[in-house]
Amino acid sequence: MKKTLKHIFFLILVLCSAACTGKFEEYNRNPYQPSTVPVNDLLSSMFNVYASPQQNECQFNNCMWACYSGHITSPNNWNKGTGVFAYFNAEEGWNQSTTNTFFTKIYTNYFIIRESTGGEGVIFAIAQLTRIFAMQEIATLQGPIPYTKVRAGDIYVEYDDEPTAWKAMFEDLDGVISTLRNASVSGISEELQEVDQIYGGDCSRWLKFANTLKLRMAVRISGADPEFARTKAEEAVADGVMTSVDDSAYDNTNSGQTNNGYKIVHNWGELRANACLVSYMNGYRDPRREAYFSKASDALGGGYIGVRSGTANPPVPATYTDFSSFKIAVEANKGLKDAGENPMPIMYASEAAFLRAEGALRGWNTEGTAESLYKEGIRLAFSEFDVNGAEEYMANSTLVPGSHNDPLSSSDSYENESRITIAWDEAAPMEEKLERIITQKWIANLLNPVEGWADFRRTGYPRIFPPVLSASPDGCDLKRQVRRLHFPQSEYNGNRINTEAACSFLPGGADSDNADLWWALKTDGQY
Repeated sequence: MKKTLKHIFFLILVLCSAACTGKFEEYNRNPYQPSTVPVNDLLSSMFNVYASPQQNECQFNNCMWACYSGHITSPNNWNKGTGVFAYFNAEEGWNQSTTNTFFTKIYTNYFIIRESTGGEGVIFAIAQLTRIFAMQEIATLQGPIPYTKVRAGDIYVEYDDEPTAWKAMFEDLDGVISTLRNASVSGISEELQEVDQIYGGDCSRWLKFANTLKLRMAVRISGADPEFARTKAEEAVADGVMTSVDDSAYDNTNSGQTNNGYKIVHNWGELRANACLVSYMNGYRDPRREAYFSKASDALGGGYIGVRSGTANPPVPATYTDFSSFKIAVEANKGLKDAGENPMPIMYASEAAFLRAEGALRGWNTEGTAESLYKEGIRLAFSEFDVNGAEEYMANSTLVPGSHNDPLSSSDSYENESRITIAWDEAAPMEEKLERIITQKWIANLLNPVEGWADFRRTGYPRIFPPVLSASPDGCDLKRQVRRLHFPQSEYNGNRINTEAACSFLPGGADSDNADLWWALKTDGQY
């Protein structure tokens, strides 16, 4: 009876997801029955975890907690006072949204695909890759996750501790890479091409994506398990990661058809550029600002002005109508794949260069020096948006990140603590070089909040502006900020014993937003 109730609860989650997406038939399948839908079609809903193009999912997964990365601000408190992410105090329905969405989108179809393919071939490899992409994001958000013991029809199982989950994901990813390497010899997979909204069935590009994800994951855990991380990073680079903007991944689901999720959320008044990102770029006089942001209105003096997360007074959308938003939300992006269309970004080639630069800084063999790869990351980031001036930008040794002078409330102004310049300085201490790499990686990783927040928790860089105040019930302070999202209430409802047991994997044994994750925990009191 207990197991039956778990399955019923899982089905309810799936049906709720279907109600939001309008894909009832796509989700409403018995995982114990053969599917009448072609197996490649089952990838469609799974692919949506990459960029969350649907507007409600974009709002929850890309915008609300993205204030922690310093990229995005949601200038609305929905009449909840300080009970939102920006004040370290989000209500439970929002806290659990990303986890619940990813689990329901992944697992029903994943197990059907695995059963139908026998766990072999390109379609299964892409399903497995998509599962790994989603689960490493959840692990980055909350820490311990159910992974190795999840099975068809039952996601309410024991959690893995973080080292176990991460190493299992690496093992599964290596299997994916092996399949894609063999498939890439033939180039385009016709069965994948029919449903592939990212690379159009091009297995060679998927191979580079998979290796870049492996490199990202290796750098993520480099502070916790440096030798294992080095091995995996060097394997990824040797096998081939992204090196050209043509390798970058975008979700083209809505291009030329409907507005992307960011545009719809912007039209709701719930998306603005974060003051932290805008201030850094203003201080650097970054020529990419024109490609990234809309200008503030003349009423505010024009230029580029972002909104501080956790403002002194809980915000409403009308207050920030005149502030800068993102070009992806308000008009066609210059330099993106098709003129007049706005595919949603998933992973940029520039990230691979910056990851390799950090690896080289650590003494890894990433096929280049930290300096050469740092500069290549900047070049790729400029090229991604068809912006000129990369060489002049990276040669500047005097400009530093700017501060935020709020035109409406001086209480929301902030003096930037970072004094890091752009130009590479080989004689600088390692810590300064690391801040330089992470800062430019963060600027290049526009609208990728998971990476920005993870790097901040792992290294302390970039120096993300804190909110004006913290309403955290767990004691998250303004300097170190929120360290993780706590386990979803839905897990306590359907999987209480295992969820409570998973708390023992966290520092202090408590399901706290203030608990450092395994890969971000530092014993010296620093980041």
